[in-house]
Amino acid sequence: MTISRISLSTAAAALAILISSAAPVAAQTPLNGGAATAEGRGGRGGPPAPKPGPVPRMPDGKPDMTGYWSLGALRFNGNLASEGEDKVPYTPAGKAAYLNHDAKNDPTGFCMAPGMPRMLHSPFPMKIMQDSKNVTFLYEYMRIWRLVDFNRKEHYSDVADTFMGDSIGHWEGDTFVVETTGINDRSWLDTAGHQHTADIKVIERMTRTGPESMDYEVQVIDPKYYAKPWIHKGVLTPQRPTKGLPELLEYFCVDNNIDVSHLVSTKPDQP
Repeated sequence: MTISRISLSTAAAALAILISSAAPVAAQTPLNGGAATAEGRGGRGGPPAPKPGPVPRMPDGKPDMTGYWSLGALRFNGNLASEGEDKVPYTPAGKAAYLNHDAKNDPTGFCMAPGMPRMLHSPFPMKIMQDSKNVTFLYEYMRIWRLVDFNRKEHYSDVADTFMGDSIGHWEGDTFVVETTGINDRSWLDTAGHQHTADIKVIERMTRTGPESMDYEVQVIDPKYYAKPWIHKGVLTPQRPTKGLPELLEYFCVDNNIDVSHLVSTKPDQP
């Protein structure tokens, strides 16, 4: 059975929102546990202020990003246009794609991987592992991982039509930069339904700023749909201790997926 940290009361509230807005919640049966909030699993009223102090470092001198992190600062309530649709740098094709989407077709409601950057909108924890050659991102949501190799300078030419894409990374001083390509067009950028093409490139910039903080910037580069890079930023903080940590819990979307029956069309007049 899939284990969830979402409490029954939170699930009931989420279901009410889902029915009214057609935005999918976690596609599992909720069981007792800490509530999944905007801060992430087990949050209560938002994260505390990060403690000041020196940046932890690896033996090679690079910033140490290892540990469990809450992704709450990158969720934007599931809508990258939370500051307003007028702030989105659409091309005409990109705006048309957004206006024509139907919420009932949300890919994650059918247990498809969220893709990038939507993977970063999960209310569940992320664990980072790091050594001198790789940084590995482990996501509790859908049991997804990404292995980023420092030594590879070019993308694999035969990687295409994948949900999570092909990622390569490098250091720019104390900032870790990840470039991801090869992402298919079957995922959405967010729950609100902003779209992208298969030409999308995602660039992430991570800068550890203290013992309990990491600046995280995400750029969506997709010239067919967006006239300039669409940039979002947040400050990640460590995941506070809660049920399951220091482990990521099992999460299989296909185990009793309850999303599909609740997905509501936002285009009911269309066939």
